[in-house]
Amino acid sequence: MTKDSKEFIQGSASAIVFAFELLPLGLLFGAMSADVGLSATAAIGMSGLVFAGASQFLAITMLSAGASMTTIVLSTLFINLRHFLMSSYVAGVIPGRRLASYLPVGLFITDESFALASQRLGRNGKVSYYYIVGANLSIYVQWMIATLAGIWLGSALPGLADLGMQAALYALFAAILALSLSNWVDVLAAVLAAILAILFTIYGHPNLAVLLASLLASITMLGVQKWTHKSG
Repeated sequence: MTKDSKEFIQGSASAIVFAFELLPLGLLFGAMSADVGLSATAAIGMSGLVFAGASQFLAITMLSAGASMTTIVLSTLFINLRHFLMSSYVAGVIPGRRLASYLPVGLFITDESFALASQRLGRNGKVSYYYIVGANLSIYVQWMIATLAGIWLGSALPGLADLGMQAALYALFAAILALSLSNWVDVLAAVLAAILAILFTIYGHPNLAVLLASLLASITMLGVQKWTHKSG
């Protein structure tokens, strides 16, 4: 077995940990898509082409509310803008490849695979192309299987679409956060962001709480990290 094959298998295997969160979310999406009148083909196509859980949930919610296609496309575009940053960062740490070879990285990158790549980069100082592609494709397959299962179970179990999607999303991002904590700066940044988010919510800014808290915590801990490196 070649080194590239081993890296691909390691990336695929590492992403299996997210099955505990991706499968329930995919089940919910499949069930909800059937509940709002989306055909099985359309639901599978959305998971296959969009491949972004939060955007897909938003899209079917807006569809059920009668929103226009332009509004839906623009809304999901703004939600997914972070993927441009993630894919650009990951492409930067695996330079020297042909442009076409970056497509499996940029098109399939998710919060989960980015967390795995960041964790591996922080641990080993480098991450391979095949590791990232393996993680991406593993998560993609999990999401497609979960969508198919949700479509099938949605017709068999009508109440499935009423399950707590919000709780499942919180659990998913909690798992991503746990994988991303590799040193004391990460831990302090997470704790500071959580405290700030709670304060912003309490004092009347619930819609911007997470965004503002993440931004302020990141800037603060970046300053702390630079100060500690400078002071030794």
